[in-house]
Amino acid sequence: MNDSGKFRIKLLTNFEKTQQKLLRDRYRKNPQGKAAFVALIEKFIKILSVEPRPRPPLGHLEQWPKGTSRDGWELWKLEFKMPQISSGEAGQGRLIYLINCIEKKVGFIWIYTHAEFEKRPPDKNLKLLLLEIMDNYELADESKNLDYSGDGETGEEEVRENKSNESQST
Repeated sequence: MNDSGKFRIKLLTNFEKTQQKLLRDRYRKNPQGKAAFVALIEKFIKILSVEPRPRPPLGHLEQWPKGTSRDGWELWKLEFKMPQISSGEAGQGRLIYLINCIEKKVGFIWIYTHAEFEKRPPDKNLKLLLLEIMDNYELADESKNLDYSGDGETGEEEVRENKSNESQST
C-alpha cells in the first residue's frame, strides 16, 4: 500500500559523487566513522521521506541562485555534525536537496563540509546543476528512487532501493 503522505527520495549523480569524495577524504582510515556517516545518510532518507521540511537548526530553505527558481520546487539545506570528526570546519556537514512539491519527490543534490565551502558551492555550479535537474525532470526517473516504508504497528523501518528493469518498460 502506497502512503500518499510519503516523499520518494532520489540520490542524484552529483550527490553520489560528492558523498564518495567525503567518504574518501574524511573516512578513508576510519571504518567506524564511515559506517556512522552512512547510517546518518540513511537516517536523513527516513526523516526526509516523511518530513522534507525540517525546522532549524537541522534544515532551512535556501535562496535560489539567480534565475533558477521554479514553481513547485523548493531548495533546502541540512546542517549536521559529521560523525567522528571533531576538527572545526571539517566536522560541519551540509546537504543540499530539492523538493518537487507536486510529485512529492526529494532529490539529494550535494553533500559537503564547511571546510570545502563556507556557505555552499558556488552559485554558478549550483545553478547549472539545478537547471539540468529541473529541465530534464531528473527526479521523475524512477530507476534510482529510494522508498522509505515503515510498518505503522511495529515501527519497523527500512530503506530499500527500487530497481527498474528497463527491458520491461517498453
